[in-house]
Formats: sequence, C-alpha cells, structure tokens
Amino acid sequence: MKVLAINGSPRGREGNTERILGPFLEGTQDAGAETEIIYLKDKKINHCRGCFSCWTRTPGICVHHDDMPQLLEKVFTADMLVYATPLYCFTVTGLMKDFLDRNISLVTPAIEAQDGRYFHNARNERERSRMSVVISSCGFPGTYNFSGLLETFKVMTRGKLNAAILSAQGGILQNPNLSETLSPFFTAVRSAGREVAELGHIKPTNQAIIDKDLMDPLEYQQKANAGWQAAINQGTKNEGMENRDGQ
Repeated sequence: MKVLAINGSPRGREGNTERILGPFLEGTQDAGAETEIIYLKDKKINHCRGCFSCWTRTPGICVHHDDMPQLLEKVFTADMLVYATPLYCFTVTGLMKDFLDRNISLVTPAIEAQDGRYFHNARNERERSRMSVVISSCGFPGTYNFSGLLETFKVMTRGKLNAAILSAQGGILQNPNLSETLSPFFTAVRSAGREVAELGHIKPTNQAIIDKDLMDPLEYQQKANAGWQAAINQGTKNEGMENRDGQ
C-alpha cells in the first residue's frame, strides 16, 4: 500500500499538524505501508484560473506550468491520501485549498447522479477506490470548530472519508512539559494509522481516545490567554502554549 500525505501547513515540518501526522504514518508503516509526505509550502502551485482547459482543450492537463503535474503523478499511484492541515478560518489553509482546486483535472466534466446526489466522476478506477483521511489541528477548545472542514472532505469524498483525526487543543502538542498527558493521544493516533491501513477505519474505542480533550477546556483557555498576554507584553510570539493557533 502506498500512502501519500499532503501537509498544507505553512510551517511544514515544524508545525503542530506534523506532530499528529508523524505517528499516524508510523502506524500505517506498522501495517506494511510505504509512506511519503509532500509539504505544500515548498511547492509552486498556482491558483486555479477556472478556465476549464483541463476538461476541454487538454483533458487532464492544466494550463499552468508549476509543480502540480508532478504532485498529481504521485496522487495517481497512491492507495491512501492523507490531507493534513491546520484550521484556518474554520477550513483548510490557502496552500491546501490551491492544491484541492487544482485536483479538478482528475475528474471529468460530465455531471453524474447517484442516490439524489450530483458529482463529477474520477477519470480512472483508482481514483474511485482510494482511501482518504483528514488530519487537522486548531488552537481552540471544542471539536465543533472543525465542522466546516469536516463537511468539505465528506462531500469531496462523496461520503467515503475513511477517518478524521481532529485536535482541538493543538496549541499544546509540542509542549515538552506535557509529554505524559499527550502520550495516550499520540499512541492512539499511531494505532489509528495501522487500523485505517488494515481495516479502512479507526476502531470506535481508539477514536474515543483521539477525540477526548487533552486537558480541561477552561484550563486550556486560561493558559492560552495567559501565554498570549505574556507574548504581547514582551513583543514576541507566544512560547507558553507552543503555537496556540494549532498549526
């Protein structure tokens, strides 16, 4: 199995999203998967122009000459796609949105219908059978903040999203003083990687551990606010909560 992870964080390897993505991919490796991570911040991806040339003049081929053709070649051969993005304005980052927009060349223009829903079909069978996972983090308590992002991927995958790992307290994921608190979460994330690779989903007992608050929401709020106030007073970034925005 080939697992391709798309990291849409502007911080790439240094972000909190990567902190979740790492153990998940290790879990898929435990199941025998071959893994690769693409860091969108290091790629040149132009905005989609909406010209639809990839549907009409040159089917499957975009007018832009950037890094997307090489990335789509990797997408073609992947058995599982992992979309990893911090939460920006309650959805994906701009980097991830550009990548998703440019995936339009992977589908055909004809509108298909099934069970009262309408969609564009993938150009090949592998596209239809590929597994999809979304991983995200944000700096607010409350998983409801991910509702817009989650719905995007559910619709995009036509209801076939295999798994979602959403960390609503991402600001503490890199805090070395909380390693004992965070250990059950990261262990569950690694187990989730193996489960998705082997079963196509995360077991409910493991999902419950992933979805559990990492600390009391009120305590998180107080610590985050105190950290930001200290940063404002010092004129520096917030070191106390380790990137409160969850990137």
